[in-house]
This record gives sequence, C-alpha cells and structure tokens, in this order.
Amino acid sequence: MGMANQLDLYQLRTFHALGQTGSFTGAARRLNLTQSAVSHAIAKLEANAGTELVERRAREFRLTEHGDRLFLACEEVFATLEAAAEDLDESRATGRLRLGATVEFGSSILMRHIQPFLAAHPGVEIDFTLAHDLLAPLLRDDLDLIIDCQEHFQPELERRPLFRETFVVAGSPGFQAVHGLRSALDLAGCPVLSLDKAGAWWHRFLLSLPEPERPGLTRIIEVNHLRAMINAGVASLGALLAPTYSVLQELERGDLVALLPAIRPVEERFCIYQKKRKAVLRKQRMLTEYLQTISPAEFGVL
Repeated sequence: MGMANQLDLYQLRTFHALGQTGSFTGAARRLNLTQSAVSHAIAKLEANAGTELVERRAREFRLTEHGDRLFLACEEVFATLEAAAEDLDESRATGRLRLGATVEFGSSILMRHIQPFLAAHPGVEIDFTLAHDLLAPLLRDDLDLIIDCQEHFQPELERRPLFRETFVVAGSPGFQAVHGLRSALDLAGCPVLSLDKAGAWWHRFLLSLPEPERPGLTRIIEVNHLRAMINAGVASLGALLAPTYSVLQELERGDLVALLPAIRPVEERFCIYQKKRKAVLRKQRMLTEYLQTISPAEFGVL
C-alpha cells in the first residue's frame, strides 16, 4: 500500500495544528485534545508515512525536511477544503473570523465601525485580538486577518492598503501657555511623552526635520500605553506625538492643541494582511472589502 493511501485525516489535522501553533501544547489547546493524544497521533502518522516528520529537542521540536513538505501540502489541502465547504452554501457567508488590530486603532475606530458588517452578514462571527505583536499569531493561524501599521513582507501574505497613518505633535493649552513652543528645537527643554524611555517613538517626527533642526529630547517621560499617553498629554504632563485619528476628539474639544502644525511627521501605512490561501474565502473577502470603505476622514486624513 502506498504512503498516500495510509495517511489518516485526523492525524493530518493534528500534524497541521502542530506546525501552525509551534508546540504540542498549542496544538492540543487548538484541537481540544490532551497533549498525549497529539503526541500519539503524530507518532502514528510518522509510522504510516514511514519517515520522521518531527525532530524533538527537549521541550522544543522542528519539522524535518519531509515534515516541511507535508505541512505545506496540508496548508493547501485544508485551505481547498475550507473553500469547497463555502461553495456548498452559496447563499451567504458563514463561519468565524479572528481579526487582529493594533490596540488604539481597534479601540477607537474598529469597534465603532464593525457592527454594520455583522448586521449585513449574520452568519459571520468575529472575535477580536488587540495587540502590538500581530504577525506571529497571523502566521500560526491564530488570527485570520490583521490590521497593522508595521510592514510585513512574508511571501505567503497578501497586503491590502487601508489608510495612511498621520501623526500630530500635541499638548494641552496649559502646557503650551507655560512652554510657548514655537519651533521643534524648543522641545529640547520640555518634558515629552514617549512609549519608550529612549524616545524611539519620536523617530518619525525627528526624521521629518533637517538634522540641524532636530531637538535633543532629554526630558522623556515613558508611558507605555498610547491611550494613557494621550490622557497624560491632556493633563499637561508633557508634549506628545500621536496618530491623528487617536486624538481627533481631544483636538475638537480643545483638550489638546497642535503644537507644531507646520511640521508633518513621517507617515505610516495601515494595511490588512492575511494569508493568500485564505484571502479567497468569501467571508474574508467581504470583510476586507468592508474595511476598505471606512472613510479616511475618520483617521485624520482629509
């Protein structure tokens, strides 16, 4: 009997989950199995295949050359089966989607805009993950799509531009009255708020200036959460650099004012990323198309 005739679908799904999650514990959790059941299924698959697929190293493992080839085949096969299952019900999109987004975008924009999509597609359920590290869970299929401002160039990913992320330097009116900022160099003597103590958060602002006009930021207050940093700016703790969309309401109310409006910090691009083999699925196509209809004015891009 040839090897292909001996491969068991349950064992293949277990092996696929192992390759996706990168651990026996992760595969067991995803499949609602015990870790010993995962290990047993992999051992049976290797016995049926007649070759080693997983090279175990203490608590870690890596796929062998044969394991890599089988995993890629599983990726194709299970994606094809998922698309075929969709085609059996042509009337509507159904199923669950796991959508990842950066914390501030997800909190301030995404949650206010997703309800119309869900109302139009009652067969689709969406779970949300808001985090800073989105690539790793996307690659191991813990997420189906992500909305991220970091660029990713993995060949298995499809990239869809969503909007430009513009930035603004802002502070409270009281802060401006005390410090009287007139040029970028004035920031050298002011407290500034940053997501990191080294001030790397301000690199996009500094890069937009000629080198002689770049201030040395010596009074950096670290606030490791963007929303908390915005609230700190409103409370006059320091000048802040923030995505324009995240402070639109504060600017409109006058809680914050643009401190150096003539300077346009380097922009970044928010994009939708998803695996190419999943991008063809109806529910993912519909969600991608919907997300691209959100008005750029929402993000301070006029």
